[in-house]
Amino acid sequence: MNPNSMGRRMFLSAVAGSLAAVSVAGCLDDGASDDGDEPEPVVDAADSVVGDTDPDAWRAVEEIRFDGYVGGWVGAAPSAIDRVENPTLVLVAGQKYEITWENMDGVHHNIAFWDANRDVVDEYTTEGNEAIGEVETLRFEATPEMENYLCEYQQVGQIGAVRVLED
Repeated sequence: MNPNSMGRRMFLSAVAGSLAAVSVAGCLDDGASDDGDEPEPVVDAADSVVGDTDPDAWRAVEEIRFDGYVGGWVGAAPSAIDRVENPTLVLVAGQKYEITWENMDGVHHNIAFWDANRDVVDEYTTEGNEAIGEVETLRFEATPEMENYLCEYQQVGQIGAVRVLED
């Protein structure tokens, strides 16, 4: 066997092993904080990724407000979602709501409600905008089909669950 090819094989084997170790180490980071608690928010403006989902905290809610960032929606109101990144919304079927969001980073965002098939529910979507400080409001009625709210342009980072309660 050629000694040069043996050296090259050993080198390539070592490089492949190192890359595999780095790759696996990257997969092990689940975003959890060092003390094993909940994952950390991606957006600096958020304090948490877990909001209050107690139905009693949501029964009187009619208005929801978000700040829109590429990394996620950050709750502004009601208090159950204040400074929470992509919080779960707890809505009551048949109740009417307003959801208002403000563009905080100058990237094009919109907000929409999707069902389990990733289809927009009852045309509940906004046109979107890319101007910092621009605000959009969507008026809607909660329906059991609602699974998620999201930005259709940043579907991975800006998505939250919807839990619809029967009245």
